Amino acid sequence: MKTAVVMVLGGVALLVSGCAGDSQAQVGGSSSARPGSSSPSLGSADALVLRTKTTGGIAGLGGPGTMPDFSLYGDGRAITGGGHPTEYHLTPQALRRLVSDASEAGLARSRTVDDRNIADATYKVITFVTGGRPHTTKIIQEGRHAGDPAARFLTRLVPSSWPRGDQSADPRPYRPSRVAVLAVTAPAGEGAAPKWPFKPLRTGTQVGGRTCTVLTGRDAASVQRLAGRPAWRDRGQTYRVAVRPLLPDEHDCTAL
Repeated sequence: MKTAVVMVLGGVALLVSGCAGDSQAQVGGSSSARPGSSSPSLGSADALVLRTKTTGGIAGLGGPGTMPDFSLYGDGRAITGGGHPTEYHLTPQALRRLVSDASEAGLARSRTVDDRNIADATYKVITFVTGGRPHTTKIIQEGRHAGDPAARFLTRLVPSSWPRGDQSADPRPYRPSRVAVLAVTAPAGEGAAPKWPFKPLRTGTQVGGRTCTVLTGRDAASVQRLAGRPAWRDRGQTYRVAVRPLLPDEHDCTAL
């Protein structure tokens, strides 16, 4: 039987994979190094600045409840998705350079770079928040738009390849203060299941056909250690449960 409690770590809002050699030393691009460049307004520490995710395709990637691949915040934190979400910290100077170059790449204007001849394509979706307003760029991922400035900029968003001098702290596992618990009723015949030790699973916000509740504090830390357990029994019903770390700008289930 598949694991019932899993960490949901695939794309809602994401990081694009890129070549480490192409990304090295690119947090500060040449255009951002010009003297006198204006410093963009980044908002509060938890304010979202940049986010990328993957959507579409035959598998229907990027649905409700999925986790972004990459998120960048006003205080320089960058959080990646994947099997092990990781937190990085840019220096203020490197952060300003990266955001300035995002603007120069055209991300402050919403648009779609598409190819209507490709069916079931996947897309990289970039959200860039400037002046308090989000702008979305959607790029088809078939390698036909490599020359587009926005597509080139995506290779910059690979924190594992950022120069150490552009980071104010060592990378570390992301430890969320809030996690979303996404539950769906299990079919009959799941067998014996342990009792769910947290908030009731039956009530909550509906997210993509699942019931979502939020755990904080010690419960948030404890529930993440339950990955690998079988189905859970709660108030006479058996559930399959997925745990989704909430990001700094995601306060409750409505964000998913």
